[in-house]
Amino acid sequence: MEIKTGTIYNKTRQAFDDGFKICIHRGGTGSGKTYDNMLYLFSVAVTHPDLIITVVSESRPHLEIGAIRILSGICKPLNLWGKENWNISKSTWTSPTGTIIEFFSADRIDKALGARRDWLYGNEINSLKKDVWDELARRTENVIADFNPTAQFWVEDWAANYDKVLTIKSNYLDNPFLPDTEKNRIAKRASRDENFRRIHIDCEYGVTEGIIFSNWMQVDRMPEGNYIYGLDFGFVNDHTALVKTLETDDAFYVEELIYQTGMLNSHIINRLESLGIRKNYDEIIADSAEPKSIQEIHNAGFNIKPAVKGADSVRTGIDRLQSKPIYVTQRSTNLIKELRSYSWALDKDGNPTNKPIDMYNHGIDALRYSLNPKHKFSFAIR
Repeated sequence: MEIKTGTIYNKTRQAFDDGFKICIHRGGTGSGKTYDNMLYLFSVAVTHPDLIITVVSESRPHLEIGAIRILSGICKPLNLWGKENWNISKSTWTSPTGTIIEFFSADRIDKALGARRDWLYGNEINSLKKDVWDELARRTENVIADFNPTAQFWVEDWAANYDKVLTIKSNYLDNPFLPDTEKNRIAKRASRDENFRRIHIDCEYGVTEGIIFSNWMQVDRMPEGNYIYGLDFGFVNDHTALVKTLETDDAFYVEELIYQTGMLNSHIINRLESLGIRKNYDEIIADSAEPKSIQEIHNAGFNIKPAVKGADSVRTGIDRLQSKPIYVTQRSTNLIKELRSYSWALDKDGNPTNKPIDMYNHGIDALRYSLNPKHKFSFAIR
């Protein structure tokens, strides 16, 4: 079976063939960094015996929808994803050569500290702590790292302590396999948002002065309680987002349940049912701009209501979310990305305004709706 390789794969392979020991990928969304880096490590694993390859990222869910999913997609057509290869309890994959690829999330990295390995891959290392990453890298022969340059962090200072380091920049134009739909979305956002263009097209560090939320952190799971659900509708270019929330006296808790494009109302209803959301009981607060969708979901038996949208409802909702710590479950990978990117629009002098950019906000909007203090009925739900 022939496996097609992308630009990042070829540049990574060339870097190590040329004698570099550390390859850092600074790339924008859609550039194919994760896929090509995993493909390169797979090629190493099936051509070299008895190596140890460690892949680290910020959370288990991030690994599952990223590096692990990619490796399984490469291996399954080759019949290399059976029980003899993939150990789900240990999160290790064993090549026919005896080489092992092991996966560690940030909360398990301590189990990898002190051990030596042949290869280390850090996926989105800007989410890792510098001292932990350095501890891993110092005990590794060859290192690959990648990140989106959303904000300046410790990587240049860290790399200055090592020799034979190469930094490679890439954007979505370097990915020959990216669907046209996603290419168009990236190009449209870049045309509307200078900071997005700076990060994801030019691969320069983004401006962080206008980031709206800094009062959030990740947790393993939601506490028990009476949950309220928030729903933001999307379709072609925008994602439909559903979140589960819980407000306590001291904090907000939130978990992402749906984040997907192309969903018809029938798809949403099926997902609500599969998620175990109870009809005529669990409260869902949805975007009031979609009365027809709300009515259809209500007709299916769900306790759905339209959110209040006043003249300054977005700013009011942001103020409320800034009033307490926000705890986001690790599996909420898209919502976490939004919280890291959601920012105030800039004026002509580059200063933040009091109006947020209408991007990176589908999950955040759903979160705002779920925390509405009251709900209005601008139309009759029958």
